[in-house]
Amino acid sequence: MSENFRKAMVVFIAVLASVLVIFNPLYGVDSFITDHLYTKLSGTDSKIIIVGVDEETLAAYGNFNVWSREKMAALINKMYENPENAPAVVGLDFIFADDYYESSDKMLVDAIKDNKANVVAGTNIVYRGRVEHDSKGGVYYNTEHIEKIEMPFDGLSEVVTPGFTNECIAKDGYVRYAMNAINLPEDIGKGFQDSFACAVYKQYYSVVGEKINIPGKNSNSQFQFRYSGQTGEFSKLSLEAILDNRVPSTAFKDAIVLVGAYAPGFQDSYQPASDRGSTMYGVEIHANIIQAYMQGKTMVVANRFIMAFMTVVLLELFFMLAHGYKLPIRMGSSLVFAGGYLFVGRLIAVAGLCIPCVYMLIMIAIIDFYFVVDNYQKELKEQMWSFTEAMAAAVDERTPYNASHTRNVARYCGMVVDYINSLNAKGLEKEYYSQSKKEQLVFAALLHDIGKMAVPLAVMNKSTRLGGREKDIEKRFEKFRLQARVAMYEQGKSKDWCADISNKTFEAWDLICRVNAVGFIEEETRNELEKVMQYEYEGEPFFTDEEKDCLRIVKGTLTEAERKVMESHVVITKRILSKVHFNRQFRNTVELAGQHHEFLNGKGYPDGLTAKELSSGARIMAVADICDALLATDRPYKKPVPMEKAFEIMRDMAEKGNIDGKYVEYLYYCLKQRDKLEG
Repeated sequence: MSENFRKAMVVFIAVLASVLVIFNPLYGVDSFITDHLYTKLSGTDSKIIIVGVDEETLAAYGNFNVWSREKMAALINKMYENPENAPAVVGLDFIFADDYYESSDKMLVDAIKDNKANVVAGTNIVYRGRVEHDSKGGVYYNTEHIEKIEMPFDGLSEVVTPGFTNECIAKDGYVRYAMNAINLPEDIGKGFQDSFACAVYKQYYSVVGEKINIPGKNSNSQFQFRYSGQTGEFSKLSLEAILDNRVPSTAFKDAIVLVGAYAPGFQDSYQPASDRGSTMYGVEIHANIIQAYMQGKTMVVANRFIMAFMTVVLLELFFMLAHGYKLPIRMGSSLVFAGGYLFVGRLIAVAGLCIPCVYMLIMIAIIDFYFVVDNYQKELKEQMWSFTEAMAAAVDERTPYNASHTRNVARYCGMVVDYINSLNAKGLEKEYYSQSKKEQLVFAALLHDIGKMAVPLAVMNKSTRLGGREKDIEKRFEKFRLQARVAMYEQGKSKDWCADISNKTFEAWDLICRVNAVGFIEEETRNELEKVMQYEYEGEPFFTDEEKDCLRIVKGTLTEAERKVMESHVVITKRILSKVHFNRQFRNTVELAGQHHEFLNGKGYPDGLTAKELSSGARIMAVADICDALLATDRPYKKPVPMEKAFEIMRDMAEKGNIDGKYVEYLYYCLKQRDKLEG
């Protein structure tokens, strides 16, 4: 490839890598990789013991919601009955927010007070979004507004350390983050409140005399932690077994005892990032967080802007160093580089910093693709467009019914532009396209259908109105005929009645076979359809409402709802492309790609733009797109239209003000000339 193209590739790598790292669109994929890469289960600390309110306990004592606090008081007394074997700290992962029975509430308070127990009790932060004003007077919706904190009841709050038990669930549904503390709103309190795990950790280290190290946090006040054990791996005792004296008091000596829900009925289970195939009770997650505090197994996410810069530097360095070697060496160096990056990422994670991995792998794959293209392409033009054509091919190859469409549209755009320039050279056309402007149009054309990657194949591949429902209808008709014959013999129905049912099923079936795949249904046929769609057998309609909607499609094979889904690809295309920082030459890519279904009369979509808002490039692309759709031999909903008929249709569209008639004639001339040359 030329030096200019290599420089363009350098810019492309920098832009795309920056966009991916900064905006993190593949958060779920990256988290999947880093969760497995950074997590090494080291085994649980024997000093952390879980006392579970489990099925055994519930079977013995009944529903937890009707318990008095007497059992918790008994548990405290049991664990502290021998001071030499007392736990270092007890964490109650329950919200004792309301007064229950005065006597049992007092028993719990007295048990903690009399035993001088070191207890952390759970609180619950209630979030409720609200509209707020920022420092500049702007309005925004704060989803993290704290409406209230459910605290232990008054007597209990005086003898325990509070800690909020809310789990930090990531946007992909897994728990990998935790918080040290929250800043209390002025209308609730002052200062900070520690999280449950942080409060237990602080209390424990205060007892054992160790230095308390509070980890750093991200901008959202969260940090990432690494799990130590899987579900059920921490030492666990049943509360019922303890109260029944089946557990020796030595089991709690100097331990961190966490008391929490350990039965499905509590609905206190979450998906741990360390083991995606299982769920973990909240108390187990707290245990993992506490051990992460104790062993320094916490991480903060690297600054996305610094990480974007470092990613770009590493990629560009790799690109320049590997560029001069032959393809096998390039590919081998890619594997070494990717493996090295993942290895270093794991080392950095141990040191407390979490870096993204998936984007580096994606960019290495993209660079490898460039290397493959570089090995075979010789001329600048082929080199310039190979990567973009590959992206367009990905859209086209998603379904056999869209094969080559994107590339055909780009080719037609280039043909029209070349013809415009030839007319300009003869003084017959004022408009002129520079090479840069032409490349901009063709580039946008290659990307104009990228949004179809999000359109379901069931919609894109729908070749008939019924879309695969034919077999259900055929079986239903067979059932009706069989039921009619049975009714004739067993219920005394007449032969004429049975024959009428049979004839109606065959009539309906013949009709839908005729119209199911045709492009347009005439009014007379539509009236016939409405008639047969009213047929019933003993009150059961011949057709479901959904099937009727499909059969009422006048033109094409898509229902109105399916058509809206298909048309949404333009909006998705614009949304995807708007994320990319195109260089100056391609700055109009989003605009051009997003306007290929706009009409001059304002009746197009998605924005209903009019002639004065549509550039010549957008008009050319609209003509090229319609032309290829008409000529295509691979569309599921229609037969290919002969070229003369296709342009007759397009001229009619131009007369109605939909598309630009000048470019229709230009493309017609170009295709005729092509046919002569290929002749």
